Amino acid sequence: MTYRLIALFWLAVFYGIYFAKVLIQRRKGIVTNQIAKSKTHDKTYYVESVMKIATWLVLIVELVSIAFNWVHLSLIWRIFGIYLCLVGNVIFFISVRTMKDSWRAGVAKDIKRNLVTEGIYQYSRNPAFLGFDLVYAGILLMFFNPFLLLATLFAVVMLHLQILQEEEYLTERFGDEYKEYKAKAHRYAGFGKLTFDKVLLYIYFVLGIWSVLYFFTCLAYGGGPKLSWVWLWVLIAVFSFARVWMLKARIDGREKIKLPTVLKWIYRIVFTICLVIFVFVEGRIIGAMTATPKENLDYIIVLGAGLNGTEPSNPFKVRIEKAAQYLKANENTIVIASGGQGRHESISEAEAVRRKLTQQYGIDESRIILEEKSRDTEQNLKYSLGIIGDTRASVGIVTNGFHELRAMSIAQKVGYKNVHSVPGKTLMPVGIHYTVREFFGMVEYFIKYVI
Repeated sequence: MTYRLIALFWLAVFYGIYFAKVLIQRRKGIVTNQIAKSKTHDKTYYVESVMKIATWLVLIVELVSIAFNWVHLSLIWRIFGIYLCLVGNVIFFISVRTMKDSWRAGVAKDIKRNLVTEGIYQYSRNPAFLGFDLVYAGILLMFFNPFLLLATLFAVVMLHLQILQEEEYLTERFGDEYKEYKAKAHRYAGFGKLTFDKVLLYIYFVLGIWSVLYFFTCLAYGGGPKLSWVWLWVLIAVFSFARVWMLKARIDGREKIKLPTVLKWIYRIVFTICLVIFVFVEGRIIGAMTATPKENLDYIIVLGAGLNGTEPSNPFKVRIEKAAQYLKANENTIVIASGGQGRHESISEAEAVRRKLTQQYGIDESRIILEEKSRDTEQNLKYSLGIIGDTRASVGIVTNGFHELRAMSIAQKVGYKNVHSVPGKTLMPVGIHYTVREFFGMVEYFIKYVI
């Protein structure tokens, strides 16, 4: 129900902007809707007629998809859909506001209008159409199904054909003035001839917008500002927008502080090295998420992950669920529930595992060994190895997928000779945050155990 309400809200905002603008202009005696109103039935008329059908059709299919909750994509795609709807609405609002009384829906050949090139129109010749496309794409991701996909593609194609008709008219109407404008602003997004600095600017701009939106997503899905490292996304956003400002100043020739070439190259080299290391480590972290657990292990160790009173946190629940699945499939395996009692925890994490495994999943208590002294991953593994007493026993590490690489690396360092991954799910959408944060966990591991 939540996502249905969110989707309906974004549609209401989008069409609210549209009809509010129409009403405001009507009060000024301006007829906004000029779609297929031409008396001449030329190519433009027929393109607009079909476009009108397409935009009504996609709205109908969107509403039906929302009503019947047709969903064929995972949660993270629905989150991306919300992002696109938000950005699309903002762009659409800015575009119609910037156009003022020159805004029309459709090609109005008989009405004199000014050529608007300021504001958002410096960076997109058709920001209103871009807003349409982003909202359509957002609803599609939120309620993906074949019918909505076809309707969305039909609408997007017809909107593009409408753009071509409008650009043809504007070229005829404004001549060289519009041709010069076309050379400065891209059809959908971007400005001027593509250069390396502009590519960087676009990347940083998208990264900055993403970081802001994802920060609030983490707050909503990850337990609020107490989520560890959540402010990382604010720092990334600040850095990204600072780089956008610097690159735009350089492109416009108004760069006030020019760094020596040597410092620029030092920054570029260091940044590239750090980026390569980050991508390499993240690749290994993601690879560890997909490991297939070995069957019939002697032991599995469930690493603790925090409690809310006596109730396991969401990442901890995933570990316990994975352990239960493995124990049911491998009846001779013993489980070590590892984790002491934290300051704000009513029981030990190990006891929480025992309760969940026995009461919720029906695992025989005789198969469960408690380790209730540890405070972190290293202690989890050290104390559990002391209970096992055999470094060559086959042991599986049960933890969230994003944490598996570091847990396995620490296990090998503390003495395990026959250790295997038993990765649980990485919960989305906060899983992206955990996966990025884990990079710094691996850096800490490298400093502590390797250097």
